[in-house]
Amino acid sequence: MASLDALGPTESHSGRERLTPQAQAHRRRINDRAVIENPLAYYTDEQLEADVRSFAECLTVDTTAVLRAARVAKDIKLYDEVARNPDPGAGKELPVQLTAVEKRALRRERDVPFSERGMWTIIITVSLAAFLQGHVQASFNGSSIYANQFGLEMPNPSDETNKGLTGTDADISSNDWKLGAANASPFLFAAILGCPLALPVNHYLGRKGGMVVAAILIFASSLGSAFAHTWQELFAIRLINGIGMGLKAVSTPILASETAVGFWRGTSILAWQLWVAAGLLVGFAFNLIFDTSGDKRLVFQLMVAAPLVPALALLFLVIFFCDESPRYLMRMSSPSYNPQRAYEILKKLRNTELQALRDIYLVHKSIEQEELSNKHADPRLIPSFFSTMRGFVRQYKQLFMQRRLRNALISSSTVALAQQFCGINVLAFYSGTLFHRAGATERISMVFSLGYGAVNFVFGLPAIRTIDTLGRRKWLILTLPIMALFMLLAGVGFYIDEPNAQMGVVALFILLFAAAYSPGLGPIPFTYASESFPLSHREAGCAFAIAVNLGFAGLLSIFFPSINSKLGDSGSLYLFAGLNLLALVLVFLLLEETKRRSLEDLDLVFAVSKRRFIRHQVTQYLPWFIKRYFLRRKEVKPSLYIDLIWGSVSEPAPGGGAFGMGFGDDSDSDKDSVHA
Repeated sequence: MASLDALGPTESHSGRERLTPQAQAHRRRINDRAVIENPLAYYTDEQLEADVRSFAECLTVDTTAVLRAARVAKDIKLYDEVARNPDPGAGKELPVQLTAVEKRALRRERDVPFSERGMWTIIITVSLAAFLQGHVQASFNGSSIYANQFGLEMPNPSDETNKGLTGTDADISSNDWKLGAANASPFLFAAILGCPLALPVNHYLGRKGGMVVAAILIFASSLGSAFAHTWQELFAIRLINGIGMGLKAVSTPILASETAVGFWRGTSILAWQLWVAAGLLVGFAFNLIFDTSGDKRLVFQLMVAAPLVPALALLFLVIFFCDESPRYLMRMSSPSYNPQRAYEILKKLRNTELQALRDIYLVHKSIEQEELSNKHADPRLIPSFFSTMRGFVRQYKQLFMQRRLRNALISSSTVALAQQFCGINVLAFYSGTLFHRAGATERISMVFSLGYGAVNFVFGLPAIRTIDTLGRRKWLILTLPIMALFMLLAGVGFYIDEPNAQMGVVALFILLFAAAYSPGLGPIPFTYASESFPLSHREAGCAFAIAVNLGFAGLLSIFFPSINSKLGDSGSLYLFAGLNLLALVLVFLLLEETKRRSLEDLDLVFAVSKRRFIRHQVTQYLPWFIKRYFLRRKEVKPSLYIDLIWGSVSEPAPGGGAFGMGFGDDSDSDKDSVHA
């Protein structure tokens, strides 16, 4: 690949004929050559200056400052090298002379997670929203033990005739189905109503508005649950909770992904899973505290109402402190279109004006290319309500019709399904009952559940930074086989006759399973869903993937008691062990790496044919992996992408493929992608 230093100002990075803007836009939908390139790569200095002057009319910023940032954006690798050069005279021949402060900021945004001080408000908001999610799940878990408080008399798990988790060896009672329905209703309604509603709510109210509506709904449903006396009442109240859950699960990760620096986007969104685990931990701790009350009705009411406190805190934080997504404000079809406001927010989120102007200009160019490939109405026109609704339906149809969107949908839905296949949410719903089946008392079962929440939180910490250095694929490939093994061994533990030993072994392997889950399948599904789609379809794509995740969580919650009744405790865990291995195969074959690339550059990643990607995994990467790690042969790692922004190892032959088993993408270096 040609060095950026050697290219003239009017020469394309590849040395080939310059593409027209329309051709560049087409490549972002169908990228047959697997080229990753800068959207500014084909601009001459004169064209860049003219384009910047036109864009700068939207901002109350000096045009010279915008042009300066655009030139840095065009040759980002070159200016990164200047920023790292200890020679103070480095880059004197370049059109932009970086200050010492700007050099330090450019280095730190690539090398240091959380280096952008303005991001902390966003991260705290995302963390609190996730904490609320975990707290709600803990309340469902704890309240299931007190099912008699909402009209369901469950079999005694300690009864020797009861061989299943909640049913008998011969049959499962109607109350088991009702308990499953009550636990599943928020997840099913999140998938059926909450996630799809995220599209119009985000369109009209923004990411902040979606989170405000979600917090209000969860507050109301948590309060209402305390007054439920029948399972039907609880089911209906949790419908409201589910709509709020779906809105929050879509809006919050999108806000994090759209504001984070691309080098550390995964680490920023990781706050979601980490604080879901923290919410579980604190929720289980409060369940234990509430359980000390002798009044079982009061215990139930406190458990189900507890999430209203973090819901109220989230509402306050979002309204008064959290900023809107700049990318949402930059979308011309948005009712809140306001480039100046977007720039002001980015200036708060980034450490220097240069970075803020660079990022907003690149977002502008990405949206411009999206519009070139959009054959529908002029985005500058304000459509009617009904035409907007038709547009939302059209967006969902386009997810299946356009290669770039379809590939992102397949990948994000695969990892969403993998999270449910692994069995983690069954443990989140039924861990207390499962430990009870292993011989623990009700209170000891709740202590084990507390330990489960603690393990989820503590072992999520290693994913900080490494989710963006090792990557999403590598974490999944490493952890899924380990999770399958621990789930298998937990099932074997039920064959131990001595009750205390059985309880200890089952608890140990379930906690080890949770430890392996936390840095991999824990944070990655929501991270992946929020980053995989272009701005034009981000809400629709993210909503679909998260609906798949939450919908299957609800279905498992309903059907797991029945499955467990038929297969027994061991058989159920064996089933999930097998599903973990199935998830491993799907991830290996279907999941592109997204680490350390900008949201805009991912258009080019997902525009590569999925068939070509799969062929590479089987015919190129897997043989290389076997030769390298089993036969100890040092051979060049096969690569798919021709990275014209940060550089790639080599240009692959036709029919080449993707970046393999998750061990990096197209380079053994972590420094292979772009910002923002």
